[in-house]
Amino acid sequence: MSSKYNFPDGNTTLQSLLGSFKLVKDPISYLSGEMEKFSGTYSGFMPDKGRVIVTQNSDLINYVLRENHTNYKKAKLDTDLVAKQLGTSLLFVNGDDWRRQRRLIQPAFHHAGINQLYETVMKTVNGYIDNLPLGEQVDVYPLMRELSFSVLINSLFNIDMSATMKDELGRAFVGLQAFMSKDVLQPFRRILYPLTGEEKKLVKQWDAIRDMLREIIALRRADETEHNDLLAMLMNARYEDTGQGMSEHQLISELLILLFAGHETTGSTLSWLLYLTASNHQVYEKLMGTIGETDMHNAPRNSYINAIINEGMRLYPSVWINERVAINDDEFSGFTFPAGTSILTYIYGMHRSEGYWENASAFDPERFLNSEGVIDKNIKNYFPFGAGPRMCVGNNFAMAEMAFVLHAVCKKFHINTTGATPKAWPLLTLRPSEVILGIKKK
Repeated sequence: MSSKYNFPDGNTTLQSLLGSFKLVKDPISYLSGEMEKFSGTYSGFMPDKGRVIVTQNSDLINYVLRENHTNYKKAKLDTDLVAKQLGTSLLFVNGDDWRRQRRLIQPAFHHAGINQLYETVMKTVNGYIDNLPLGEQVDVYPLMRELSFSVLINSLFNIDMSATMKDELGRAFVGLQAFMSKDVLQPFRRILYPLTGEEKKLVKQWDAIRDMLREIIALRRADETEHNDLLAMLMNARYEDTGQGMSEHQLISELLILLFAGHETTGSTLSWLLYLTASNHQVYEKLMGTIGETDMHNAPRNSYINAIINEGMRLYPSVWINERVAINDDEFSGFTFPAGTSILTYIYGMHRSEGYWENASAFDPERFLNSEGVIDKNIKNYFPFGAGPRMCVGNNFAMAEMAFVLHAVCKKFHINTTGATPKAWPLLTLRPSEVILGIKKK
Protein backbone atom coordinates (compact mmCIF):
# COMPACT_ATOMS: atom_id res chain seq x y z
CA MET A 1 0.00 0.00 0.00
CA SER A 2 1.33 3.44 -0.89
CA SER A 3 2.80 5.42 1.99
CA LYS A 4 0.67 8.40 1.00
CA TYR A 5 -2.27 6.83 2.85
CA ASN A 6 -2.57 7.04 6.61
CA PHE A 7 -4.70 4.17 7.90
CA PRO A 8 -5.68 3.93 11.56
CA ASP A 9 -3.45 1.83 13.80
CA GLY A 10 -4.33 -1.83 13.69
CA ASN A 11 -3.26 -5.36 12.95
CA THR A 12 -0.65 -6.60 10.52
CA THR A 13 -1.62 -9.03 7.79
CA LEU A 14 -0.38 -11.97 9.86
CA GLN A 15 -2.17 -10.78 12.99
CA SER A 16 -5.38 -10.35 10.98
CA LEU A 17 -5.14 -13.84 9.53
CA LEU A 18 -4.58 -15.34 12.97
CA GLY A 19 -7.44 -13.28 14.35
CA SER A 20 -9.76 -14.49 11.60
CA PHE A 21 -10.13 -17.83 13.40
CA LYS A 22 -11.43 -16.00 16.47
CA LEU A 23 -13.61 -13.84 14.22
CA VAL A 24 -15.32 -16.89 12.73
CA LYS A 25 -15.81 -18.53 16.13
CA ASP A 26 -17.12 -15.51 18.05
CA PRO A 27 -17.35 -12.31 15.95
CA ILE A 28 -18.75 -10.06 18.66
CA SER A 29 -16.24 -11.06 21.31
CA TYR A 30 -13.35 -10.65 18.89
CA LEU A 31 -14.45 -7.30 17.45
CA SER A 32 -15.33 -5.87 20.86
CA GLY A 33 -11.88 -6.81 22.10
CA GLU A 34 -10.24 -5.11 19.11
CA MET A 35 -12.37 -2.00 19.67
CA GLU A 36 -11.13 -1.77 23.24
CA LYS A 37 -7.53 -2.36 22.18
CA PHE A 38 -7.57 0.31 19.45
CA SER A 39 -9.93 2.87 21.03
CA GLY A 40 -12.86 2.29 18.72
CA THR A 41 -11.27 2.24 15.26
CA TYR A 42 -8.62 0.01 13.73
CA SER A 43 -7.35 -1.26 10.41
CA GLY A 44 -6.87 -4.89 9.52
CA PHE A 45 -6.51 -7.22 6.56
CA MET A 46 -9.07 -9.52 4.96
CA PRO A 47 -8.00 -11.88 2.14
CA ASP A 48 -10.83 -10.93 -0.22
CA LYS A 49 -10.80 -7.20 0.59
CA GLY A 50 -7.25 -6.17 1.41
CA ARG A 51 -6.77 -3.45 4.05
CA VAL A 52 -10.07 -2.62 5.81
CA ILE A 53 -11.15 -0.20 8.52
CA VAL A 54 -13.39 -1.39 11.36
CA THR A 55 -15.02 1.22 13.56
CA GLN A 56 -17.56 1.88 16.28
CA ASN A 57 -16.73 5.60 16.24
CA SER A 58 -20.06 7.39 15.91
CA ASP A 59 -18.61 10.31 13.97
CA LEU A 60 -16.96 8.08 11.39
CA ILE A 61 -20.05 5.90 11.06
CA ASN A 62 -22.19 8.99 10.59
CA TYR A 63 -19.73 10.29 8.00
CA VAL A 64 -19.82 7.09 5.97
CA LEU A 65 -23.56 6.40 6.19
CA ARG A 66 -24.89 9.95 6.10
CA GLU A 67 -22.61 12.94 5.63
CA ASN A 68 -20.56 11.58 2.72
CA HIS A 69 -22.78 8.70 1.69
CA THR A 70 -22.42 9.46 -2.04
CA ASN A 71 -18.80 8.28 -1.84
CA TYR A 72 -19.76 4.89 -0.39
CA LYS A 73 -21.53 1.94 -1.96
CA LYS A 74 -22.80 -1.38 -0.71
CA ALA A 75 -20.03 -3.94 -0.61
CA LYS A 76 -19.64 -6.43 -3.44
CA LEU A 77 -20.21 -9.23 -0.97
CA ASP A 78 -23.55 -7.68 -0.06
CA THR A 79 -24.57 -7.18 -3.69
CA ASP A 80 -23.33 -9.68 -6.26
CA LEU A 81 -23.25 -12.75 -4.02
CA VAL A 82 -26.59 -12.19 -2.27
CA ALA A 83 -28.30 -10.84 -5.38
CA LYS A 84 -27.88 -14.27 -6.97
CA GLN A 85 -30.69 -15.38 -4.69
CA LEU A 86 -32.60 -12.20 -3.83
CA GLY A 87 -32.34 -10.40 -7.14
CA THR A 88 -31.75 -6.71 -7.83
CA SER A 89 -33.82 -5.41 -4.94
CA LEU A 90 -33.51 -2.01 -3.27
CA LEU A 91 -31.26 -3.41 -0.55
CA PHE A 92 -28.49 -4.48 -2.90
CA VAL A 93 -28.30 -2.00 -5.79
CA ASN A 94 -26.14 1.11 -5.86
CA GLY A 95 -26.01 4.54 -7.50
CA ASP A 96 -28.75 5.67 -9.87
CA ASP A 97 -30.46 2.27 -9.80
CA TRP A 98 -30.83 2.55 -6.03
CA ARG A 99 -32.12 6.16 -6.15
CA ARG A 100 -34.70 5.31 -8.79
CA GLN A 101 -35.93 2.25 -6.92
CA ARG A 102 -36.00 4.03 -3.55
CA ARG A 103 -38.16 6.85 -4.90
CA LEU A 104 -40.58 4.28 -6.26
CA ILE A 105 -40.92 2.19 -3.10
CA GLN A 106 -40.63 4.79 -0.32
CA PRO A 107 -44.26 6.06 -0.50
CA ALA A 108 -45.65 2.62 0.33
CA PHE A 109 -43.85 2.74 3.68
CA HIS A 110 -44.80 6.26 4.73
CA HIS A 111 -47.00 6.44 7.82
CA ALA A 112 -50.11 7.02 5.70
CA GLY A 113 -49.44 3.84 3.74
CA ILE A 114 -48.71 1.52 6.63
CA ASN A 115 -51.59 2.93 8.71
CA GLN A 116 -53.88 1.20 6.23
CA LEU A 117 -52.31 -2.13 7.21
CA TYR A 118 -52.72 -1.77 10.97
CA GLU A 119 -55.97 -3.75 11.12
CA THR A 120 -54.38 -6.61 9.17
CA VAL A 121 -51.34 -6.62 11.45
CA MET A 122 -53.42 -6.54 14.66
CA LYS A 123 -55.73 -9.29 13.44
CA THR A 124 -52.74 -11.48 12.57
CA VAL A 125 -51.03 -10.83 15.90
CA ASN A 126 -54.13 -11.50 17.99
CA GLY A 127 -54.97 -14.64 16.05
CA TYR A 128 -51.47 -16.01 16.50
CA ILE A 129 -50.98 -15.31 20.19
CA ASP A 130 -54.37 -16.82 21.05
CA ASN A 131 -52.61 -20.13 20.39
CA LEU A 132 -49.30 -19.22 22.00
CA PRO A 133 -47.85 -22.26 23.83
CA LEU A 134 -47.90 -22.08 27.61
CA GLY A 135 -45.37 -23.52 30.02
CA GLU A 136 -42.32 -22.92 32.15
CA GLN A 137 -39.79 -23.60 29.36
CA VAL A 138 -40.99 -22.03 26.10
CA ASP A 139 -38.54 -21.02 23.38
CA VAL A 140 -40.14 -17.84 22.09
CA TYR A 141 -37.64 -17.20 19.27
CA PRO A 142 -39.14 -19.59 16.66
CA LEU A 143 -42.60 -18.38 17.73
CA MET A 144 -41.76 -14.71 17.22
CA ARG A 145 -40.08 -15.47 13.91
CA GLU A 146 -43.14 -17.39 12.74
CA LEU A 147 -45.45 -14.62 13.94
CA SER A 148 -43.41 -11.95 12.15
CA PHE A 149 -43.44 -14.03 8.99
CA SER A 150 -47.24 -14.38 9.18
CA VAL A 151 -47.60 -10.62 9.67
CA LEU A 152 -45.49 -10.00 6.58
CA ILE A 153 -47.30 -12.56 4.46
CA ASN A 154 -50.70 -11.13 5.36
CA SER A 155 -49.53 -7.52 4.96
CA LEU A 156 -47.92 -8.23 1.61
CA PHE A 157 -50.58 -10.39 0.02
CA ASN A 158 -53.73 -10.34 2.15
CA ILE A 159 -54.66 -13.77 0.80
CA ASP A 160 -55.36 -17.14 2.33
CA MET A 161 -51.99 -18.83 1.88
CA SER A 162 -51.81 -22.53 2.63
CA ALA A 163 -49.87 -23.68 5.66
CA THR A 164 -47.69 -25.76 3.33
CA MET A 165 -46.70 -22.74 1.26
CA LYS A 166 -46.01 -20.63 4.36
CA ASP A 167 -43.87 -23.40 5.80
CA GLU A 168 -41.95 -23.82 2.55
CA LEU A 169 -41.28 -20.10 2.30
CA GLY A 170 -40.20 -19.92 5.93
CA ARG A 171 -37.77 -22.83 5.59
CA ALA A 172 -36.33 -21.32 2.43
CA PHE A 173 -35.51 -18.02 4.14
CA VAL A 174 -33.93 -19.73 7.15
CA GLY A 175 -31.87 -21.91 4.81
CA LEU A 176 -30.74 -18.94 2.76
CA GLN A 177 -29.53 -17.02 5.80
CA ALA A 178 -27.62 -20.04 7.11
CA PHE A 179 -26.00 -20.58 3.71
CA MET A 180 -24.99 -16.93 3.27
CA SER A 181 -23.65 -16.65 6.81
CA LYS A 182 -21.35 -19.60 6.26
CA ASP A 183 -20.38 -18.22 2.87
CA VAL A 184 -19.40 -14.88 4.42
CA LEU A 185 -17.53 -16.21 7.46
CA GLN A 186 -15.99 -19.23 5.73
CA PRO A 187 -15.29 -18.14 2.12
CA PHE A 188 -13.01 -21.13 1.57
CA ARG A 189 -16.18 -23.23 1.39
CA ARG A 190 -16.85 -21.82 -2.08
CA ILE A 191 -14.27 -24.05 -3.71
CA LEU A 192 -16.30 -27.05 -2.55
CA TYR A 193 -19.64 -25.92 -4.00
CA PRO A 194 -19.14 -27.76 -7.32
CA LEU A 195 -18.52 -30.96 -5.35
CA THR A 196 -21.19 -30.60 -2.64
CA GLY A 197 -23.85 -29.14 -4.93
CA GLU A 198 -24.87 -26.87 -2.04
CA GLU A 199 -25.21 -23.69 -4.07
CA LYS A 200 -26.95 -25.47 -6.95
CA LYS A 201 -29.49 -26.96 -4.54
CA LEU A 202 -30.17 -23.54 -3.05
CA VAL A 203 -30.69 -21.96 -6.48
CA LYS A 204 -33.19 -24.68 -7.37
CA GLN A 205 -35.10 -24.06 -4.15
CA TRP A 206 -35.25 -20.35 -4.81
CA ASP A 207 -36.44 -20.85 -8.37
CA ALA A 208 -39.42 -22.65 -6.85
CA ILE A 209 -40.05 -19.72 -4.46
CA ARG A 210 -39.98 -17.26 -7.36
CA ASP A 211 -42.49 -19.43 -9.19
CA MET A 212 -44.83 -19.18 -6.17
CA LEU A 213 -44.56 -15.39 -6.11
CA ARG A 214 -45.00 -15.22 -9.89
CA GLU A 215 -48.25 -17.17 -9.53
CA ILE A 216 -49.49 -14.82 -6.78
CA ILE A 217 -48.73 -11.78 -8.95
CA ALA A 218 -50.49 -13.32 -11.95
CA LEU A 219 -53.60 -14.05 -9.88
CA ARG A 220 -53.59 -10.51 -8.52
CA ARG A 221 -53.31 -8.98 -11.99
CA ALA A 222 -56.29 -11.03 -13.12
CA ASP A 223 -58.31 -9.95 -10.07
CA GLU A 224 -60.23 -6.68 -10.47
CA THR A 225 -60.99 -6.49 -6.74
CA GLU A 226 -59.33 -3.64 -4.85
CA HIS A 227 -56.81 -4.91 -2.31
CA ASN A 228 -55.32 -3.18 0.71
CA ASP A 229 -51.86 -4.73 1.02
CA LEU A 230 -48.25 -3.99 0.22
CA LEU A 231 -48.39 -5.97 -3.01
CA ALA A 232 -51.11 -3.64 -4.31
CA MET A 233 -49.07 -0.59 -3.28
CA LEU A 234 -45.98 -1.92 -5.04
CA MET A 235 -47.89 -2.94 -8.16
CA ASN A 236 -49.55 0.48 -8.37
CA ALA A 237 -46.30 2.41 -7.88
CA ARG A 238 -44.95 4.21 -10.93
CA TYR A 239 -41.46 5.44 -11.81
CA GLU A 240 -41.54 9.22 -11.94
CA ASP A 241 -39.44 9.45 -15.10
CA THR A 242 -41.40 6.98 -17.26
CA GLY A 243 -44.76 6.50 -15.54
CA GLN A 244 -44.26 2.74 -15.78
CA GLY A 245 -44.53 0.25 -12.97
CA MET A 246 -42.05 -2.39 -11.87
CA SER A 247 -41.36 -5.35 -14.09
CA GLU A 248 -42.36 -8.76 -12.80
CA HIS A 249 -38.69 -9.59 -12.19
CA GLN A 250 -38.15 -6.43 -10.14
CA LEU A 251 -41.39 -6.90 -8.22
CA ILE A 252 -40.41 -10.44 -7.25
CA SER A 253 -36.98 -9.21 -6.12
CA GLU A 254 -38.56 -6.61 -3.83
CA LEU A 255 -41.03 -9.11 -2.40
CA LEU A 256 -38.23 -11.55 -1.67
CA ILE A 257 -36.13 -9.03 0.23
CA LEU A 258 -39.12 -7.76 2.21
CA LEU A 259 -39.86 -11.30 3.30
CA PHE A 260 -36.24 -12.21 3.94
CA ALA A 261 -35.10 -9.08 5.75
CA GLY A 262 -38.39 -8.20 7.40
CA HIS A 263 -39.37 -11.34 9.24
CA GLU A 264 -35.94 -12.36 10.53
CA THR A 265 -34.96 -8.97 11.94
CA THR A 266 -38.31 -8.31 13.59
CA GLY A 267 -38.67 -11.84 14.94
CA SER A 268 -35.23 -11.64 16.55
CA THR A 269 -35.86 -8.22 18.07
CA LEU A 270 -39.21 -9.28 19.51
CA SER A 271 -37.53 -12.26 21.17
CA TRP A 272 -34.89 -10.03 22.74
CA LEU A 273 -37.58 -7.57 23.87
CA LEU A 274 -39.61 -10.24 25.65
CA TYR A 275 -36.50 -11.52 27.40
CA LEU A 276 -35.25 -8.07 28.42
CA THR A 277 -38.65 -6.95 29.66
CA ALA A 278 -39.26 -10.13 31.66
CA SER A 279 -35.77 -9.80 33.16
CA ASN A 280 -36.33 -6.32 34.56
CA HIS A 281 -39.07 -6.14 37.21
CA GLN A 282 -39.27 -2.34 37.22
CA VAL A 283 -39.62 -2.13 33.43
CA TYR A 284 -42.11 -4.99 33.38
CA GLU A 285 -44.35 -3.40 36.00
CA LYS A 286 -44.30 -0.01 34.28
CA LEU A 287 -45.12 -1.66 30.96
CA MET A 288 -48.08 -3.45 32.55
CA GLY A 289 -49.39 -0.13 33.81
CA THR A 290 -48.87 1.46 30.41
CA ILE A 291 -50.70 -1.34 28.61
CA GLY A 292 -53.60 -1.05 31.03
CA GLU A 293 -54.01 2.59 29.99
CA THR A 294 -53.36 2.11 26.24
CA ASP A 295 -55.42 0.17 23.73
CA MET A 296 -53.62 -1.96 21.17
CA HIS A 297 -54.33 0.35 18.24
CA ASN A 298 -52.49 3.21 19.96
CA ALA A 299 -49.50 1.11 21.03
CA PRO A 300 -47.25 2.36 18.17
CA ARG A 301 -47.77 5.94 19.41
CA ASN A 302 -47.06 5.21 23.07
CA SER A 303 -43.76 6.70 24.21
CA TYR A 304 -42.88 4.09 26.85
CA ILE A 305 -43.58 1.15 24.54
CA ASN A 306 -41.40 2.80 21.89
CA ALA A 307 -38.69 3.45 24.48
CA ILE A 308 -38.61 -0.25 25.36
CA ILE A 309 -38.30 -1.17 21.68
CA ASN A 310 -35.56 1.41 21.13
CA GLU A 311 -33.58 0.18 24.11
CA GLY A 312 -33.91 -3.42 22.98
CA MET A 313 -32.58 -2.50 19.54
CA ARG A 314 -29.74 -0.56 21.15
CA LEU A 315 -28.55 -3.63 23.03
CA TYR A 316 -29.31 -6.11 20.25
CA PRO A 317 -29.35 -4.35 16.86
CA SER A 318 -30.44 -6.79 14.17
CA VAL A 319 -28.05 -5.21 11.69
CA TRP A 320 -25.10 -5.44 14.03
CA ILE A 321 -22.44 -4.57 11.43
CA ASN A 322 -22.51 -2.82 8.06
CA GLU A 323 -20.03 -2.66 5.22
CA ARG A 324 -19.47 0.17 2.78
CA VAL A 325 -16.79 0.57 0.11
CA ALA A 326 -15.18 3.91 -0.73
CA ILE A 327 -15.77 4.91 -4.36
CA ASN A 328 -13.01 7.55 -4.31
CA ASP A 329 -10.05 8.25 -2.03
CA ASP A 330 -11.24 9.77 1.23
CA GLU A 331 -10.07 11.12 4.55
CA PHE A 332 -11.52 11.47 8.00
CA SER A 333 -10.01 12.93 11.18
CA GLY A 334 -6.44 12.56 9.99
CA PHE A 335 -6.94 9.13 8.42
CA THR A 336 -6.61 8.76 4.64
CA PHE A 337 -7.49 5.72 2.58
CA PRO A 338 -7.85 4.84 -1.11
CA ALA A 339 -10.84 4.04 -3.26
CA GLY A 340 -11.93 0.44 -2.75
CA THR A 341 -11.32 0.47 1.01
CA SER A 342 -14.01 -1.37 2.96
CA ILE A 343 -15.35 0.39 6.06
CA LEU A 344 -17.02 -1.98 8.52
CA THR A 345 -19.31 -0.05 10.84
CA TYR A 346 -19.65 -2.00 14.08
CA ILE A 347 -23.11 -0.86 15.21
CA TYR A 348 -23.26 -3.34 18.10
CA GLY A 349 -20.08 -1.88 19.57
CA MET A 350 -21.22 1.73 19.17
CA HIS A 351 -24.55 0.94 20.85
CA ARG A 352 -22.77 -0.56 23.87
CA SER A 353 -19.90 1.88 24.21
CA GLU A 354 -19.51 3.47 27.64
CA GLY A 355 -18.18 6.51 25.81
CA TYR A 356 -21.63 7.11 24.36
CA TRP A 357 -24.02 5.54 26.86
CA GLU A 358 -24.08 5.76 30.64
CA ASN A 359 -24.25 2.29 32.19
CA ALA A 360 -24.22 1.00 28.62
CA SER A 361 -24.85 -2.68 29.34
CA ALA A 362 -28.01 -2.01 31.38
CA PHE A 363 -31.52 -2.31 29.96
CA ASP A 364 -32.91 1.15 30.66
CA PRO A 365 -35.72 2.38 28.37
CA GLU A 366 -35.88 5.66 30.28
CA ARG A 367 -32.74 6.83 28.48
CA PHE A 368 -34.87 7.31 25.35
CA LEU A 369 -37.40 9.59 27.10
CA ASN A 370 -37.03 13.31 27.72
CA SER A 371 -37.99 15.13 30.90
CA GLU A 372 -41.64 15.18 29.79
CA GLY A 373 -41.75 11.41 29.37
CA VAL A 374 -41.95 11.40 25.57
CA ILE A 375 -39.48 9.99 23.05
CA ASP A 376 -36.36 12.13 22.84
CA LYS A 377 -35.83 13.06 19.18
CA ASN A 378 -32.22 14.11 19.78
CA ILE A 379 -30.70 10.76 20.73
CA LYS A 380 -27.29 10.32 19.12
CA ASN A 381 -24.99 7.36 18.50
CA TYR A 382 -27.96 5.15 17.69
CA PHE A 383 -28.47 3.54 14.26
CA PRO A 384 -30.67 0.42 14.63
CA PHE A 385 -32.08 0.85 11.11
CA GLY A 386 -28.92 2.29 9.60
CA ALA A 387 -28.59 5.98 8.83
CA GLY A 388 -28.77 8.43 5.97
CA PRO A 389 -30.59 7.85 2.66
CA ARG A 390 -30.11 4.08 2.86
CA MET A 391 -31.82 3.75 6.22
CA CYS A 392 -34.19 0.77 6.26
CA VAL A 393 -37.28 1.62 4.23
CA GLY A 394 -39.48 -0.54 6.47
CA ASN A 395 -38.51 0.97 9.82
CA ASN A 396 -41.95 2.51 10.51
CA PHE A 397 -43.70 -0.77 9.72
CA ALA A 398 -41.31 -2.74 11.94
CA MET A 399 -41.73 -0.35 14.87
CA ALA A 400 -45.52 -0.53 14.64
CA GLU A 401 -45.53 -4.32 14.39
CA MET A 402 -43.28 -4.70 17.44
CA ALA A 403 -45.45 -2.31 19.46
CA PHE A 404 -48.57 -4.33 18.59
CA VAL A 405 -46.93 -7.64 19.53
CA LEU A 406 -45.45 -6.34 22.80
CA HIS A 407 -48.83 -4.92 23.80
CA ALA A 408 -50.79 -8.04 22.84
CA VAL A 409 -48.47 -10.58 24.49
CA CYS A 410 -48.10 -8.68 27.76
CA LYS A 411 -51.83 -7.91 27.86
CA LYS A 412 -52.81 -11.58 27.76
CA PHE A 413 -49.89 -13.38 29.38
CA HIS A 414 -47.51 -13.28 32.31
CA ILE A 415 -43.95 -13.82 31.10
CA ASN A 416 -40.97 -14.60 33.31
CA THR A 417 -37.35 -15.58 32.90
CA THR A 418 -36.14 -19.10 33.62
CA GLY A 419 -32.50 -18.42 34.45
CA ALA A 420 -31.42 -19.20 30.90
CA THR A 421 -29.54 -16.31 29.25
CA PRO A 422 -30.00 -16.17 25.46
CA LYS A 423 -26.81 -16.33 23.44
CA ALA A 424 -26.41 -13.81 20.63
CA TRP A 425 -25.79 -15.50 17.30
CA PRO A 426 -24.30 -12.94 14.88
CA LEU A 427 -25.14 -14.18 11.40
CA LEU A 428 -26.20 -11.73 8.71
CA THR A 429 -28.48 -10.44 11.44
CA LEU A 430 -28.05 -10.66 15.20
CA ARG A 431 -30.39 -13.42 16.27
CA PRO A 432 -30.68 -15.34 19.54
CA SER A 433 -29.90 -19.04 19.56
CA GLU A 434 -32.97 -19.55 21.78
CA VAL A 435 -34.97 -17.49 24.26
CA ILE A 436 -36.46 -19.66 27.00
CA LEU A 437 -39.23 -17.99 29.00
CA GLY A 438 -42.12 -19.00 31.22
CA ILE A 439 -45.53 -18.12 29.77
CA LYS A 440 -48.92 -18.37 31.48
CA LYS A 441 -52.29 -16.78 30.88
CA LYS A 442 -53.46 -13.97 33.08
